[in-house]
Amino acid sequence: MKSKNKINNKERDKQISLLFQSLFEVSQEVRMVRTLLENYLIWKKDVKKFTKYLQEQEEKRESEARKAQPSKGSGASKASGKPSKAL
Repeated sequence: MKSKNKINNKERDKQISLLFQSLFEVSQEVRMVRTLLENYLIWKKDVKKFTKYLQEQEEKRESEARKAQPSKGSGASKASGKPSKAL
């Protein structure tokens, strides 16, 4: 017995084509927004100021990411405060 939710190849290809079309449209919109932002920054003469701000934000994110990662140790166990009996 076939499952009613199973789609055929033609329907799958149609859905994939729709997905690619949607992705293309989104990429076009992103490109347009980027162009508008670049033109606005040039118009306002804030390119250097904006670039500096972006660099500061990137450095801030990187430092926060480093703080969030656990520090790597040597792999040796912690030494206890007691003297060793092996000596």
